[in-house]
Amino acid sequence: MTPPQIVGYYAGWKDTTVDARKLTVINYAFVDLGWSLGGQDRDNLRKLAALKARNPDLRLVASIGGWSSSQGFSDMAADPAARERFIAGAIAFMRQHDFDGIDIDWEYPTAIGAGCDRGRTCERPEDKRNFVTLAREMRHAFDAAGARDRRAYLITIAAGVDARWMYDNGSAAWMRELAESLDWINLMTYDYHGTWENAAGFLAPFARDPADPWEWNVVASVEMYLREGIPARKLTLGLPFYGKGWIGCTAPYQPCTSPIPDPPESAYPFGMLTDDGYLMPDKDGNHTVGGRGFERHWNPLVRAPYLYNPDTKTFITYDDETSIREKLRYAKSKGLRGAMYWEIAADRHGVLADVVSRELPR
Repeated sequence: MTPPQIVGYYAGWKDTTVDARKLTVINYAFVDLGWSLGGQDRDNLRKLAALKARNPDLRLVASIGGWSSSQGFSDMAADPAARERFIAGAIAFMRQHDFDGIDIDWEYPTAIGAGCDRGRTCERPEDKRNFVTLAREMRHAFDAAGARDRRAYLITIAAGVDARWMYDNGSAAWMRELAESLDWINLMTYDYHGTWENAAGFLAPFARDPADPWEWNVVASVEMYLREGIPARKLTLGLPFYGKGWIGCTAPYQPCTSPIPDPPESAYPFGMLTDDGYLMPDKDGNHTVGGRGFERHWNPLVRAPYLYNPDTKTFITYDDETSIREKLRYAKSKGLRGAMYWEIAADRHGVLADVVSRELPR
């Protein structure tokens, strides 16, 4: 039986401490193969090399793209010569830095997420088919390079989790074909609701609350992949180590005044929630006690916690030890490949990483 994968994203712009014993794979985000590495990247790569030297079973994967850096994928994937250059650059990077694979975070084929610079073409109707071609060519080249280097190079992707991602003109055939070239797929089973909306919702609901106007959740997303023939062993379940918040809210799914203006992007890393007193441990050591005027609530339908301050009408959605355990037990029951989390530094004391490591022993 294949041991479970535990994949943690290492955000290169953050000060990150890693306990590599709790991981099987570190995805270093984000690498731009077309540019020389900056000073922080070089420092981070030295740290990662040292981790791997101490933990020979740890694998390092370079993540390329992301929300704000996916503009070039459509052009590259559409051009045979550009695909060849991309693949050659990826292999050269892996060999130079002793990396074990490439993770493509294309957000998103046919529907660019963060916008497109004027004069560029950042999305095409053919993107999903071109993605299949790119992955096949990568698989062939990576396997050939691996045979020469006596190692197995990984190809993974970060994937969307609703019908807009899955279907191409009504068909999921492209996704099944893409999966054939991949070692596994990191499902981004979070951001179902966020601060692009003016109503409070759950960031990563496990299951459906009928009061939620959005139909997607962890179970719905995983079941869609399995129903469309994607093998369970090729899926890792994404876990958020951060929260989101709104002010002026009366209840979940109701209009709020606005997303919280501070912290930036209304984001609450789990380590911030515990360090700044929003969450405190109970007698069992789990963070189920609210502080700073917040009450901690549990929604039994979505199987997720939230914090609410009735005086300021502030709502914060996040995952904690209890909700993470629920999701991991579901992942095991479905035979998934393991779990992925975004991102390591958000859980600065390793509280949630400990839960993942205990629930998915290697």
